[in-house]
Amino acid sequence: MYFIYKISPVDRFVPIDQFEKYPDAKKSVQSLREGLTPEDNHTFRIIFASNTEEAERRLREKREPYPGEE
Repeated sequence: MYFIYKISPVDRFVPIDQFEKYPDAKKSVQSLREGLTPEDNHTFRIIFASNTEEAERRLREKREPYPGEE
């Protein structure tokens, strides 16, 4: 399952939607991101997980940056 979350400062996660297929989730999150303005202090993210608890746990995990991403 693909979950879309609105992520605000201080790691506040608000579930927005969920999709069975990645292309549907991608289209939805792109539409949400296009609506962002410079004044908005949040972002949207897709996360793959089996349920909302796992999705939120994975969103809280700190990951190693990819090479060149620092």
